[in-house]
Amino acid sequence: MASLSSRMEELRSKGKSNLARTAYLQLKEDIVFAKFKPGEYISENMLATVLEMSRTPVREALKELAFENLVELMPGRGAVVKDISLKDLKEIFELRRVLECFAAETAVDNLTDAEIGELEQTWLHFQDQVRQEREIEWETVSRYDNALHELLIDRCNNSHLKNFMSVLSQQILRYQLMTAMALGDVKDTIRQHLEIIALLKARNTGGLVAALRQHIEQAESILVKSHS
Repeated sequence: MASLSSRMEELRSKGKSNLARTAYLQLKEDIVFAKFKPGEYISENMLATVLEMSRTPVREALKELAFENLVELMPGRGAVVKDISLKDLKEIFELRRVLECFAAETAVDNLTDAEIGELEQTWLHFQDQVRQEREIEWETVSRYDNALHELLIDRCNNSHLKNFMSVLSQQILRYQLMTAMALGDVKDTIRQHLEIIALLKARNTGGLVAALRQHIEQAESILVKSHS
């Protein structure tokens, strides 16, 4: 049986871990959705105050974000939000073109009609909002864009591909928001996604892969142009 002191230490350790997780999730959200801009300095002291916790869990959260290539650590002080280089952008999209299209080849037969129907209803709802001239936040569009792409990866038959893409998931989500904002045309974004969903619904693997590749290549072209 564990001693009282060892049990107390275990509880303290769990508490620190939970706080670090809370800090990590909040910071990641703020970076991915550009509440913290590329090149912006993030102070450990400031974050600890805002999140109402000590610097220790904040420091652990920043280390995790550095591992995901979202920040660059400044030991003892905090971190700087990583900028997105043209080289990084091109390499990420090169991987997306190959791996997401490969994933789609098997995912198309593993998605249920109900799942595809739910995707379709979401994007048709967006389409109705646009027709009624209602504003749609780019962050919302990006989240559902990401959900569609992640579903295709999740339903593919290659577990190694899934694990690899999970490492890139936050950077991809960050790029998706940047693409949506750079494009500035929510109608075209909705049209592309409804086209992809229609091909999924028809179980048209060849058409789906071609449309997905074109969708990814257009996103890359828009970002490269805006980055330049």
